Amino acid sequence: MLTIENADEYFSRHLQHQQWSALSAEQKDAALKMASDDICGRLKISELDEACVFQLCAAYEQAVFLASNIERMTAGTEILSENIDGVGGRTYRAKTDSDFSRRALLFLERIPVPAPVTKLHRG
Repeated sequence: MLTIENADEYFSRHLQHQQWSALSAEQKDAALKMASDDICGRLKISELDEACVFQLCAAYEQAVFLASNIERMTAGTEILSENIDGVGGRTYRAKTDSDFSRRALLFLERIPVPAPVTKLHRG
C-alpha cells in the first residue's frame, strides 16, 4: 500500500534515505500522491495495483525524485550552458517533456505486459 509508513520502510535501506527523511509529513504525502498520479498516467490506469511490487517501487522512486527536483521541474526552462569567465552568461532552453525518475522507469519496464487476447467470431 502506498503510505508514508511503507515509503519510510522502503527508504530505510535506500541511498536517498536522508532526502526522504528530511521531508515533512505533508511533503511526503504530497510527493506520494503526485507520484501515484504520474505512475498511473504513465501506465494508463486509474489506480496503482498494490499487488504489483514494481508499481509501488516506481511510485516510491518517483516520489523522492519529485521532492528533490520539483523546483527545477516547475521552472519551465533549464540551463543549457553557463560561462564563468568575464561577464558570464547562461543559455536556457524550454523544457519540452516532463521529468520522470530513471529508477521509476526501470521498475515500470519490469511490469509484464499481458499477452494480447485473440477473439474469434462466427461470421
